[in-house]
Amino acid sequence: MNISIIVKSIRLISGHMKKANEEMYMKIWLGLMSILFSLNVTAQSYLNFEKISDEKSPIFIELYSSQGCSSCPPAEEWLSSFVDNGELWNTYFPVSFHVTYWNYLGWKDPFSDRRYSQRQYDHLSLLNIRQVYTPQFVVNSSEWRGWFNRDYDSLKQIKREKAPKLNLEIKSGKVTAILDDSVAVDSSYKFHLAIVGSGFSTKVTRGENRSKQLKQDFTVLDVQTFTRGADSTFSGSVKPLPKISIEAKRLAWVGWVEHKGKVVQAVGDWIEQ
Repeated sequence: MNISIIVKSIRLISGHMKKANEEMYMKIWLGLMSILFSLNVTAQSYLNFEKISDEKSPIFIELYSSQGCSSCPPAEEWLSSFVDNGELWNTYFPVSFHVTYWNYLGWKDPFSDRRYSQRQYDHLSLLNIRQVYTPQFVVNSSEWRGWFNRDYDSLKQIKREKAPKLNLEIKSGKVTAILDDSVAVDSSYKFHLAIVGSGFSTKVTRGENRSKQLKQDFTVLDVQTFTRGADSTFSGSVKPLPKISIEAKRLAWVGWVEHKGKVVQAVGDWIEQ
């Protein structure tokens, strides 16, 4: 939420009232400002960010994709539909990991990273998926083939169970993530923090998608993993913003906790650039 827009709106409304009645102007101004501060409105940015989840499990959607795969653009297009979903960053948390094993076919995906390929293989090792392929969807740490069957409503049927709250705070680049006190967080819990970009458009000149202009959203640009500290919190520092992020129209922080490879809770939101 942009604070400057809110303040300008308040000034505009109360400005009209000031002309009519000075006393009424002051009452409205003080009332609106008290509402503003009670909402605790803050600017979300790369270095300063705060978000608390609700007490229900998220629907965490992972897409494993590549610009070198001709079957992937339709899957990316479907993932992009969440940009306008009213439950984005509350119920739905979509992220797209670009793998590297397509790069040898002539086009090197600028978003690909071996860590993302490894994450997909980790799902295989944990028996979360039966095999590795692209495009592949993993929802709440389980393989989801609803996209191939056009059974999109199956996502809505996923029951959101009671889950511990996750509080993510980034202050001047220092990260602190805390799960609800009701959870005994041990070393098997991991906190992952990804910077995600949307609004990308790439002209592909080689490989299976040569001559195509690919548009992508929720693309993971970098991810960090934090382990539990002595005080049961996850803490550390963010890395420098990836250079490729300047090509994104929007950026978002997405953080999630996993326990033995299973997603427990997630938070996320757009940030100002």
